[in-house]
Amino acid sequence: MVQKGYENSKGGDGMKVETAVAEKITIKLVNSGVISEIDTELYKYGIENGIIITGNLLASFLFGLITGRLGNILVFLFFYGTLRSYSGGLHCKGRKECFLLSIIILFIPAYLGDMAINIPLMPVIICGVVAVTMILGLSPVESVNKPLDEEERKYYKRISRCIAEWQICVLVMFYCLDMLNYFYAGYSSLLLVAIFLIIGKIVTKHYT
Repeated sequence: MVQKGYENSKGGDGMKVETAVAEKITIKLVNSGVISEIDTELYKYGIENGIIITGNLLASFLFGLITGRLGNILVFLFFYGTLRSYSGGLHCKGRKECFLLSIIILFIPAYLGDMAINIPLMPVIICGVVAVTMILGLSPVESVNKPLDEEERKYYKRISRCIAEWQICVLVMFYCLDMLNYFYAGYSSLLLVAIFLIIGKIVTKHYT
């Protein structure tokens, strides 16, 4: 059973809400024999991240409802989440900064379709080709704190390439079906992933 000393040592006035909740859940799982005490920190980390991801998704969903662009936001999250998980790139140092940036970014897929309505197709294609080229060429860009070995690099590169390719096919389908709001929501994901890859590459080179 987890000792009270451990529980108290991890607590404190400055503890974040998600950390406190994750700790309580983990302690209950240990005390009930569901997980081993040796794995406490690992499970606490996973539960805490799960809480943060769920919070971000709920905030994004709420943003979509408030703006009336829920479809755009869901398309963007699907495109962005699947590709960014394997391509890597720039990551914010703090969770608050990451959350705020995530919410600000949502304005792009929500309204890019409206802003791009008068833009000719050719510049859109050129920017898209450049973004995809950057994604295929730079992926994966690992975190400074979590470098990848050669096998992992090959694996992530292969998966990110496959994801980018099927996303292009879906975007072409959206455009042909005149679903332009969804097209630009997915398109904005490719642009942002490429931008974060470039910045992440620069940051990684600076610190290595």
